[in-house]
Amino acid sequence: MDLAEQGWYRKSPLFVQNAVVSAHGLYSRVARGGPSFRRALAELLESQWFSEEAFAEIQNARLAALVEHCYRRVPYYRNVMRERGLSPSDITTVDDLPKLPLLTKEDVRTRAAELVREDLGRAPVSIGNTSGTTGTPLRLVRDHPSVVFEQATIWRHWTIDGLPLWGRRAKLQGDSILPSGANEPPFWRTNAPENQLVMSSFHISLETAPHYARALRAFAPRAITAYPSSVYFLAKTLLELDERVEVPLIFTNSEPVYAKQREVIEEAFSGKVYDVYGQAERVVYAMECPERTGLHVAPEYGVLELVEPEGGDAGGLLEVVGTSLANYAMPLLRYRVGDLARPLETGCACGRKMPLLSGIETRVSDMILTPEGRQLPFSGMTHAFMGLRHIRKSQLVQDAVDHIHVKVVPGDAFSEDDRRAMVERITNYVGERVRIDTELVDEIDRDASGKFRWIVSKVNPADWMDANG
Repeated sequence: MDLAEQGWYRKSPLFVQNAVVSAHGLYSRVARGGPSFRRALAELLESQWFSEEAFAEIQNARLAALVEHCYRRVPYYRNVMRERGLSPSDITTVDDLPKLPLLTKEDVRTRAAELVREDLGRAPVSIGNTSGTTGTPLRLVRDHPSVVFEQATIWRHWTIDGLPLWGRRAKLQGDSILPSGANEPPFWRTNAPENQLVMSSFHISLETAPHYARALRAFAPRAITAYPSSVYFLAKTLLELDERVEVPLIFTNSEPVYAKQREVIEEAFSGKVYDVYGQAERVVYAMECPERTGLHVAPEYGVLELVEPEGGDAGGLLEVVGTSLANYAMPLLRYRVGDLARPLETGCACGRKMPLLSGIETRVSDMILTPEGRQLPFSGMTHAFMGLRHIRKSQLVQDAVDHIHVKVVPGDAFSEDDRRAMVERITNYVGERVRIDTELVDEIDRDASGKFRWIVSKVNPADWMDANG
């Protein structure tokens, strides 16, 4: 939700902004939470207890139907299968998937039109983009049934861990809902139809944290859904101020959540952290159950493969490859996600027979520190790049609290208008006091460990605190 980038929204009074956020919530609840959602959720709550054999039957049946659809209606897969002498009858089980090539982000970027079903017509679809931090943003098309099914999958996870349907929850996930320069509460807006308090990830500091605490106590959510870095920074700040807020459930997503973060978050909120793994491309979904022994992969949602990562050995970690079983508008089969994980061989005491993964190892989640003392999370900052289509790769290097150097590998159509739009959008997040300069480069180097770091921070928050009291 990037409303703060809209001038009319920024200039509107608070009650209008709350109404706009609630209107978004009402649309979401009506579009994604109707009878089809409830049917899907009921089916998922039942299937969570299926046997491995039953899950295999579900996956094989859905995969066979999807492959048939791809051959008949999706140009990319029809051409790939014909080139390999394949017909739909050759790919009827998960074991047959390796007959198809792996699909890369570059394939999706350059051949997006071929991956969309050719008879899409005017069917209702959802158009989304990846952030484009490690490459040009990918344009993703999802049909309405897949959007509803994803919502049901998310709510199954929340329900399993103790959140009743439409239960009160706070959200701390990078939503841009007020201007970056705002220094007076409220640092949140109300989404009444979804029973949700939407809180800014970009305004948390020692000065503002007590306001967040009071808002949470007044709202009394059963759960917080959050980026790990956002809720960790809020929790850490509250503990520094000797504040506590009781929230039983904290659902983290979009970034790895580390043991130290869990410890701090659970101490500050007297609750338990439950992690989830997903992607903008929606090919694999995995969740923590109440036992928290690993991430249960949802077999109804997609097919998970673990393959050797590009570049060789990664210390026993394998790369996640996913095939979505729900989206017929733009099917992604054997898609290389780019994340690393390892399977867990042991079962879970909860009794569910879903495959288990260890925690996902993704890119380092560095943060941007602003002159006001706000720490902006990796996942939140990616929103500044949503929809910028002519950037192959980018990197933010913060060398001072008031300066960010942006390296850009430009696409062929990159222009001064693109550069200006990028700087303006970053400024909306970090504030006017931060100078931003840009550099066009041919390539961006990885660090010594071989990882690509999108945010490289050379600013020590402790030094800032010492200098600013």
